[in-house]
Amino acid sequence: MSPAWSRKPESLDVSRLVTLPPPYPRHHPAVNNNHPELAAMRGSVRLLSDLVEMDKAKEGFTVASSKRREGFSQAASERQQSLRANLQEEIVAGNLGYADAAAIEADSQEQEKGKKKELEKTEYEHFQNEVVLPLNDLLTGRISRTTDLFDDLTWQLFDNGRTDADMPQEEGDDRPELLEKLTLLKWIFETRETLYRAIYDIISDRNRRYREVVVAPYKLSGNAEKLKSAEAFFAEDAAKRAHAYANEMLDRARKLQAVVEEAVERGVALQLSAFWDIAPPLRQLLDGIPDNLGVFGVQIPPSELAENPSYHDHPMQYLYSLLQHAEKSTHQFIESHTNLLCLLHQVKEAVVNAHGRVLATRVEAADGISLEAEERERQANAMRHSENRRLTDDLKDKVRVVQDQWNSALGEGIHNVKERIGAWLLQSGGWDETLEESTGFGAM
Repeated sequence: MSPAWSRKPESLDVSRLVTLPPPYPRHHPAVNNNHPELAAMRGSVRLLSDLVEMDKAKEGFTVASSKRREGFSQAASERQQSLRANLQEEIVAGNLGYADAAAIEADSQEQEKGKKKELEKTEYEHFQNEVVLPLNDLLTGRISRTTDLFDDLTWQLFDNGRTDADMPQEEGDDRPELLEKLTLLKWIFETRETLYRAIYDIISDRNRRYREVVVAPYKLSGNAEKLKSAEAFFAEDAAKRAHAYANEMLDRARKLQAVVEEAVERGVALQLSAFWDIAPPLRQLLDGIPDNLGVFGVQIPPSELAENPSYHDHPMQYLYSLLQHAEKSTHQFIESHTNLLCLLHQVKEAVVNAHGRVLATRVEAADGISLEAEERERQANAMRHSENRRLTDDLKDKVRVVQDQWNSALGEGIHNVKERIGAWLLQSGGWDETLEESTGFGAM
């Protein structure tokens, strides 16, 4: 039987540098957001976020409304010109006095005001029937579908009970990384928020149009007191709607944070468990590599020798390549941990911003004292600044701890051994710049 490894006295089996760490590079790393298992869901989100149909409906109404208003203005102008011409003819003919003509013109102006009020009412009804009702149905349906996607993906975050312990090894290959799932979940959430906002804006537009219908008679009649009262009512109603909407946004953002926080906590625990399963034996292997490399050898598979003839003369090239692979492969745990913390940080920032919106739209303070818009905005910005700074400092501390764990457990050890081997290869004439570019072992 032919030997599986090329040996020399005191040679060390370094295969654990390849077999213990997870695969590297991944076929579908989370940063690419392209795992085929999530392709259908990503396609659905793209369709749900496409608001071209809504824009067309609003644009169609705007064009038609402009034409109707132009037609109304032109007809009103023609009626006025015709009336004045007829009155002038009657006055010249002696059939009508100036006082009677003025009375007729005043009566005509009142009729035009009535027509103007009717126009505003008609335009409001057109907007309600052509924009509000169909788009509300469209957007409500899409919100329902995005909620279903959100719930489905939340349930799938940990693969419906598949072995969680295998997740760090399989992520990015057989199944999507948790980071990619959570990124998609965040996209679904943001798409749904866009849809909620679209409904809010449409209803706000409708309310503004209804306000015009209500206040039009007061404007035309010059009734300043009733005009002021009506405008105050609609302003208060708009402020209450804005505050209610801000609270709804905050509630949804907090629910997203709860899901992501739980998933990140669980995912990080799995990553750490997997890392500490392999870190001690890898560190033991590193500690077994002596300072004096002249009396040290490694076992090299025949296939590697056949593919890299230079390993015969410089076997430390093989070890250096394995160390490169082990460093990049094991550092994936740290990168995954860090990326999950960063995603959670983004979600927490979204909650802070939503909370700021609640503060900025308050009608009054907690003690019942009315607050001016400028003061509300100042308080909201101060809260955002303070909370975002706290969250950023917390993230930096957590990332620092993660990196320190990596360095103390493996990073420094791998770096030191690589430096020794690199110096040895340089001294013995075996250094090759391509060694720094090696991507890993076991990748397809």
